[in-house]
Parts: sequence; C-alpha cells; structure tokens
Amino acid sequence: MQLHRLVAYVIYVSMNLTETTLSKQTLLDGIVFDVERIDVALADGTRSKRDIVRHRGGVGILARSANGEFLLVRQFRKAIESESLEIVAGMRDPGENPQVTGERELLEETGYKAKSIHYLGRYLPSPGYTDEVDDLFFAELETNASDLTLDADERLVVERYPYEEMTRMFHENKIVDGKSIAAWFFAKDKGYI
Repeated sequence: MQLHRLVAYVIYVSMNLTETTLSKQTLLDGIVFDVERIDVALADGTRSKRDIVRHRGGVGILARSANGEFLLVRQFRKAIESESLEIVAGMRDPGENPQVTGERELLEETGYKAKSIHYLGRYLPSPGYTDEVDDLFFAELETNASDLTLDADERLVVERYPYEEMTRMFHENKIVDGKSIAAWFFAKDKGYI
C-alpha cells in the first residue's frame, strides 16, 4: 500500500465520525416532506445543529418502449423555476413496496404497463440534508398504452427519445436530474441498455 494511502487509512480508522442526537424539533409538517432541527453531539463533544428534510422515499423508472425509445417526462419544477426532463418518478405511499410504486407511477404518467421490470439500485438524492432514498428500476414496456391518470395538480408531457439522443442529452447536460442520470448509468452498467 502506498504511504499516502496508508496514512489516510490510519486517520480514517482512528476517527469517530458518529453524531449523537440530543434533541429534535419539528420545524415544518409539510405536504411532501417534514423538516426537523436536530441538536447533535459530535464524538469529540462539540455540539451542533442539523436541519433534516424527512421524506418517505420515492422511485424512478427508466422506461423503454417496444420500439426501443426511452420515455421521459417534461414538467415544470418550481424549486428551480424551470422545466426538467426526467425519468418517470413518484413518491411511495407509506409501507408500499418500491416496485409497486414504480409500476403505479409508470401507468399514471405514461399510460404504459411494464412487460418486465428490473431493480437497478438505490440512490440518495442529497444525504447532507435529507433522508430520502429512491429505488431505481428499468422497465421494458408493453405495446399498448391507456390514458394518463395524473394527480389533480400534476402537469407533464411524455417525450420519446432513441438511445443515441439519450446519450447525447446526458453528455450535453440536457438531462441534469440526478435520479435520471443514476438510473441511466445503473442500466448501462447492468447491461440493460
């Protein structure tokens, strides 16, 4: 082992990174998430505060149609004040199996059912401030679609792209949504695309 790697390893092994919760306060009881302020003690006794977004988790589905095109949804995202091009996604209902959530969201947002669905992996959107965990899937779609069944306040457009265009959009930062990037590269790594 090289000396600089050995030194980094020894420092890491000897450092206690644990934070102990001293108290919690709910700052926001929201529609989609809650926010807690947590007082913590670091291993060396230093005290600090952490604001944590509590989220029940979600799913993302990279969906490929029978003709080989990938289905993405374009929607306005108020947090960034612009449209975003993303894979199909949604929040889990309490206690819901992630694959069930994914199949429900796929049908609601695209009108398609999955002919086959494969688990890709987990994605943590931003563990520095949220406990959200998203499970990602790859789906091959059935040929026929039904009407969309969007939520009352949901507005989106379904768009279709061939593999080459998807690759170009990722390389040119036309798709910058984290779960979409993670799903694409998980699917490539696992040989689904």
